[in-house]
Amino acid sequence: MLKGLFIRKVPIFLCLLLTSGAATAASQPRNEAVIDVKWPIYKIEKNNHFMYLFGTIHIGKKEMYPFPKKIEHALKESKFLVTETDAIDLKNVDYQDMYLLTEDKSLSDYLSTDAQEYLEKRAKEYGLDYHSLQQYRLWFVMSLFLDAGTVDLTSDYGVDQKIMELADSYHLINKFLETPKYQIEAMQKVYSENEAEKVIKQIPSLTESKKQLAQLYTDYIQGKLTDIEEQLADEFDKKQNKILVEDRNKVWVEKFESYIRSGEIYFVAVGYGHLEGENGVLAYFRENGYEVKKLIN
Repeated sequence: MLKGLFIRKVPIFLCLLLTSGAATAASQPRNEAVIDVKWPIYKIEKNNHFMYLFGTIHIGKKEMYPFPKKIEHALKESKFLVTETDAIDLKNVDYQDMYLLTEDKSLSDYLSTDAQEYLEKRAKEYGLDYHSLQQYRLWFVMSLFLDAGTVDLTSDYGVDQKIMELADSYHLINKFLETPKYQIEAMQKVYSENEAEKVIKQIPSLTESKKQLAQLYTDYIQGKLTDIEEQLADEFDKKQNKILVEDRNKVWVEKFESYIRSGEIYFVAVGYGHLEGENGVLAYFRENGYEVKKLIN
């Protein structure tokens, strides 16, 4: 996990955050990727039934692609692609009120003068409009800062985006683990406006943010999956981990088990932060009699 209050949130936001882009059909030429990625893809099997589990991040580089043949084969073999939520539905006007504060409130209402000045300084540095930020809830403001910090590592080449594009070209049926409303409500529980003073003051410089994102990317391509639970430094971190990781994993594994029992083949792609740790999805499978096989070492 990355250092500093805001920095420690970066892996969770990037690996668990709502998918911002919609998948579009895109055929990828069969050539070799320039970057050798230790892709976190697993085959989870029990009683001769199985599913594929793939850990993703929200950033990436063009040189990572195309995906290797083992991932292409797993997708071609599958009937369903399962992701966290419906990115297209997320843009529905019905959810806009969940991004915005009520008309009588401004983000500055929750900030001291010092915190307001700090936010204005960081907004200018990241190329965000300080006055526009005032209308948004804290969780959405934080996501805007994170997106603004991914110039060199873009969401266009994010692993979640590219796996959706490839699955779409193979005509997989899309399924979703959660509604956009559920995910947004989870973010709001963590990033309550009552935490705004503390969270805003920990937004790093743009240079530091890019540096930490680059480290996250490097760890991912090298197969160094972070055990989030080992990095929890304070009560805020523990609260975040419980709401965004542990609670969601408990719901998900029940769905995963039903996918496997069905006899159909599911390809599940979720933020890689959900995989490792005592309460991670992989630990659950290993402890409950499933064979967990990593396909790319």
